[in-house]
Amino acid sequence: MNIHRITLTVIACAAVAAAQDKVTVPLSNPSQPATVKVNLISGGITLTGGGPAGQVSVESARSERDRDRARRGVPDVMHRIDMGAASLNIEESHNVVTIGSGSSNNGGNVIIQVPTNTSLQLQAVNGGKIEVSGVNGDLEVENVNGSVELKNVSGSVVASSQNGSVVASLDRITPNKPMSFTSLNGKIDVTLPADTKARLRLKTDNGAVYSDFDVKTEPDATKPVVEDSRSSDGKYRIRMDRSVYGSINGGGPEYRFETMNGNIIIHKK
Repeated sequence: MNIHRITLTVIACAAVAAAQDKVTVPLSNPSQPATVKVNLISGGITLTGGGPAGQVSVESARSERDRDRARRGVPDVMHRIDMGAASLNIEESHNVVTIGSGSSNNGGNVIIQVPTNTSLQLQAVNGGKIEVSGVNGDLEVENVNGSVELKNVSGSVVASSQNGSVVASLDRITPNKPMSFTSLNGKIDVTLPADTKARLRLKTDNGAVYSDFDVKTEPDATKPVVEDSRSSDGKYRIRMDRSVYGSINGGGPEYRFETMNGNIIIHKK
């Protein structure tokens, strides 16, 4: 198996405001779509499409804000001596580029440029926003303590945030494929093509739902569901789902929009 391995370590000079380093990762098959997987413990992700075919570029940068945060409580007369601002491990195999935090786990933002036809699996825990623009593929984006923002993307989307908003604007969608946009503490703001055909599942505990689509709601969707399996030594169960179901343009695959604290806004592009 042909695997390209790259270890990217960024070491900042004390006089430099933001440390940066950049590498180019060649794809095994430049004529085929790529998949990029990123998993960060600390730091944000900025990913843009439209890059040169056959390669993925990766840049690691420590922001000025991160450096200021680290300096809190330190006397101004002292100079910082950096011991490696950020490190990444990068692997490529069969057009799959995997990017992960290095052993230091000490933060830093990752800036990535990919060919337009690229599928994504992006995960971040602490330290920043995940921003994606200009790509076409299957997009899975998860942020724990930060927002998710997808601009001018195409394909299918599964996007979630625990503590942040989820904002997405899709130019084109993959027909007959379900999608999901969820948050625990944040708004859901999604723009879909005007001719999108979908069945919507809508739920917000502390907010409201708005849309300029003509949404045909299903009046019986919120009735309790009874499951009785006592005849086979099971349980009697009643499930009450506060979700509202509706359809746009005659219905289609299920699109899930759910947040606990925030509004849901669905725009017609």
